[in-house]
Amino acid sequence: MFPRSVLISSLLGGSLALGATPAVSQAQGRLVDEGTFIVTRPGAASATESFKIVRLDADLIQATGHESFGDEQITSSLKADSLGTPIAYELLMRTRNTPTLRVQAAFHGGRLSALSSDQHGNESMKEYPVATGHCLILDDGLLHLTYFVALSGRTGRLEVISPRSARRLPSTLTAHGTEPTQVAGHTVTATHYTLANATGTREFWVDSNGRLMRVEAGGATAVREEMPR
Repeated sequence: MFPRSVLISSLLGGSLALGATPAVSQAQGRLVDEGTFIVTRPGAASATESFKIVRLDADLIQATGHESFGDEQITSSLKADSLGTPIAYELLMRTRNTPTLRVQAAFHGGRLSALSSDQHGNESMKEYPVATGHCLILDDGLLHLTYFVALSGRTGRLEVISPRSARRLPSTLTAHGTEPTQVAGHTVTATHYTLANATGTREFWVDSNGRLMRVEAGGATAVREEMPR
């Protein structure tokens, strides 16, 4: 029996030592969406969050992202099935270009195993049961991952896992129908959703092609810098 840390590295496709180059795969695939969010928070300077979403073989979808906020940089990669169920996840946080936190997670045998390690060599591991089609990964600081919430067109009960915060939250997704919203100086008709759980709500708007237009969560508002192409 391999240690779970070895299993995670194997499933993610390589060694992931903290401080190494971020192991964010740039796999080729059919482009689904690409863009940059301008993220604003009350009393704070704005941040930018660039992302790219591609559809891979075997009906998998991969989202890669990079957020820049002052001295902090976050790079991430999430691979999921066509329902948004997480298969593999990586996150690397840097402060003033020094790696401070790495999170790795992989799905195996009906469970998601997550390993976190910091710059001091401290590690923690946690496991979460995963129900296919009813479970997804979100991170409070990476709003582009909201794309996966409405991916299957489902509403109702979902389980949200945040590996960085080591939380699993029962959540409820509600669709409110289409409405106009402002994006990059344009009025766009998009479907408005609310994802609610014990920590608060995440409001977001998705256009007719499934592309994420706007997200409001935890006091932050993310709006696309440009209209999708």
